[in-house]
Amino acid sequence: MIALCQACLTWIGEVQVADVPGRCEPGTGEINYAGAARALISMGYNGPVGMEAFASGEGEATLGAFRTAFTV
Repeated sequence: MIALCQACLTWIGEVQVADVPGRCEPGTGEINYAGAARALISMGYNGPVGMEAFASGEGEATLGAFRTAFTV
């Protein structure tokens, strides 16, 4: 995923976040979003990041997981 972002960086207008499988918040699946966030910053991405996920539990906890993954 990171290599694809690097190759396509000039065409990325927004990063949408939903973990796999299940399309829930970061930390519920197999994607290392903290690593992805660090990689996006290191490659110079400064665009929007939007959560396109379903809450696996309580809404505040879901937002907290998103904030944790993308606070670097």
